[in-house]
Amino acid sequence: MIKSSSAFQSTVDQQCHLEGVPASLSLSEASRQERWNQRHSHPVPQKPTDDIDPTDPMTWASLLARWMDLARTSQALVGQPGIVDGRAVPALITFEAIAMAMQHLGGLAITERNFALDQAAVLLDARRADLEDAFDELPGPLQQAEVNAMHAITEARRSFAWTILWEGPGPLVMPDIASVPAIASDDGMVAVMLPKTLALPGEPIAWWLGRDEPMLARGIAGCRATPLDQALQVWRAFDDTGHAIEDRIRDVGDDGPPGAVPLIVPRLLDGSRLEVPMLGDEWPPMDAKTLEPTAPPVRWDAARDW
Repeated sequence: MIKSSSAFQSTVDQQCHLEGVPASLSLSEASRQERWNQRHSHPVPQKPTDDIDPTDPMTWASLLARWMDLARTSQALVGQPGIVDGRAVPALITFEAIAMAMQHLGGLAITERNFALDQAAVLLDARRADLEDAFDELPGPLQQAEVNAMHAITEARRSFAWTILWEGPGPLVMPDIASVPAIASDDGMVAVMLPKTLALPGEPIAWWLGRDEPMLARGIAGCRATPLDQALQVWRAFDDTGHAIEDRIRDVGDDGPPGAVPLIVPRLLDGSRLEVPMLGDEWPPMDAKTLEPTAPPVRWDAARDW
């Protein structure tokens, strides 16, 4: 008989420190904007957004275009302190448009966000190259606008819960990912499945929020990260014989089903690096026999809008 999961429940809950995970790890549009202004002494001037319908499907191109409309008044910028050359205006407009568009990236479809971040970086590099050809030394306002745009891209990227989902086919034996969490900082949060955990197709296996994770960003077993609005937890439920009967995907702040075991373990939380729980191969989520003769269903209780 397979060992019941009940004997492991208290150990897992204690070592995973799940009670320390905030109930909400998502950032609203207002939160993104406030976070930007708190981190910059010269916030980028805002353009009114009353005409933006949040129910309208939006693409990166249309979002950026809303802010690039500032180009219609570009001639008014020439002659302002530090802007004495019309060649600076297109780059200045682009930098400010990128900075403001990044604050509204959460309004894009999840499938559009990664593309938007990549394209913003490409556009920033292109305008920087134009300036290097035109100026020996950038005017002060241009330098500040460029810094603002770079910071906005970084802040936008860090505002999402970057989540890797196992795509299958079949169960994945979770590998041991070296250099996670990254040593560059203790900001944000990181959570991954323990090595040797058996992950099922369609469920998250790792996520990070509020920081950069270069190793995880490379992907796991060919699966790349998706920028979600909230962090997730996987709960595996077992019957009295120890066989897995279902996996439930819920927001990380939500309680799991009675008796279910959490599979994603925090590694960095509130500035503290947490030790990996030392659980043997007999821990049910690592035991292939619990998935026999067929793997259990994976059910999403969390919203899945992609």
